[in-house]
Amino acid sequence: MSEIDILVQNGLVVTIDDRQPLIEDGAVAIDRGRILAVGPTAELAGQYRAKKVLDARRKAVMPGLIDTHHHFLQNFHKGTRDDLALLDWIDQVSVPRIKVAVQDYLNGSHGAQLHSSRLGCVDAIRAGITTILNMEWATDPCVVDVFEQAGLRVVHTLTMTDQWISPEVLLPHATLYRLADALRQRCAGSTEGRVTFRYGLACPNSCSVPLIQEVRRRADREGVLIHIHIAETEYEWRNIGELFGATPTGHLHNLGLLGPDVLGAHCIWLSDADIELFARTGTKVAHNPECNMKIADGAAPIQKLLDAGVVVSLATDSCAVNDNMDMFEAMRTAAFLQKLTTNDPRVLPAPVTLRMATLEGARALGMEQEVGSLEVGKKADLILVDLSAAHMRPLNRIENNLVYCASSHDVATVICNGRVLLEDRRFVALDEEAWVGDAVAYADARFRQAGIELPSYFNLFS
Repeated sequence: MSEIDILVQNGLVVTIDDRQPLIEDGAVAIDRGRILAVGPTAELAGQYRAKKVLDARRKAVMPGLIDTHHHFLQNFHKGTRDDLALLDWIDQVSVPRIKVAVQDYLNGSHGAQLHSSRLGCVDAIRAGITTILNMEWATDPCVVDVFEQAGLRVVHTLTMTDQWISPEVLLPHATLYRLADALRQRCAGSTEGRVTFRYGLACPNSCSVPLIQEVRRRADREGVLIHIHIAETEYEWRNIGELFGATPTGHLHNLGLLGPDVLGAHCIWLSDADIELFARTGTKVAHNPECNMKIADGAAPIQKLLDAGVVVSLATDSCAVNDNMDMFEAMRTAAFLQKLTTNDPRVLPAPVTLRMATLEGARALGMEQEVGSLEVGKKADLILVDLSAAHMRPLNRIENNLVYCASSHDVATVICNGRVLLEDRRFVALDEEAWVGDAVAYADARFRQAGIELPSYFNLFS
């Protein structure tokens, strides 16, 4: 009998692997950070002796969720406003707080980024997210320390912009490129290779032609992937049309940006020709249904994108425009929204939506060979979802129950890279209250110092 690190047994295993999609009374054997075997409990328990055994009785065992578009800094914004369109929200909510982080970065202080990242990592782990793309402004490489300590898999993406938005949050090109180089090098040496770097062009409105072209050159030379907001608002559609005589998607294509190494967030305002461009170039999509609904940007044509063969993943966006990191809620909302906007209850069925939050998320990030499904040889990123509560029972069809009934509160155990981060709803390695309490206390003091108006109860637990 072979000795291994972890054996998860007695669970309802939802593999997201077409070869054996569902295993009742199933088990997953984990060793050295990878999945060694997936199969019936009786079979695996007889083959392996584990240093740690996790009983998944009355739980679903499934791949960790993959959030392909988020902004950790905006975890400080949650609950801020719910009555603003995107442009007004940027001016009134986002820019004043981003300005604090950018000014602090220029002054050699990184508290805003470090504490917001700690708060976001705690929230993500509780939500069953094991891989997340974090798109952020002016982040010193020291923020990678937070991701390593938390144990998550993070695609850290540097927001790059040089126009349109407030000058107070812009960094000179030379500063941006130096910071990108430093982050790329730091991520390349991250613990277990869990943190990777990506270029993050903000959006066509806020990025000049020279910036877009230089990022494309750098990405090609360095083999680094690109993330960008695309066609998020009607304003962007009109503005880019007036300036360049093209749609936002067409403009980026004309500049040579689009390609299989590009992940576009939102992608709401698309023509049929734009969708064909996404399909032809292999450009991928991160769908953020709840954010798009809250700030009334519109409903992305997800079914059309899928029909065209475009890889579509799922994301929460930030806690300022969602305002949570519940990927189960994002799945439910994405499915409902497409059914409503297409007037067709058959679109985005639960199995498809569940794949968008797992394997298609991995494809969107270029990680499908490593994560996104429970398959032998893949990295051991998985979660245990409690099925025992009244809102989950009975289990008529497990994929439907997970998409339409579950919430982040049902996540009981989280494993990333073979390391248990959360067990029976308790953090294993980090001090949750210290990370959250210190983060909120920091934001309370720093934002008041910057003259940002906060309610007296902002830090109610101090």
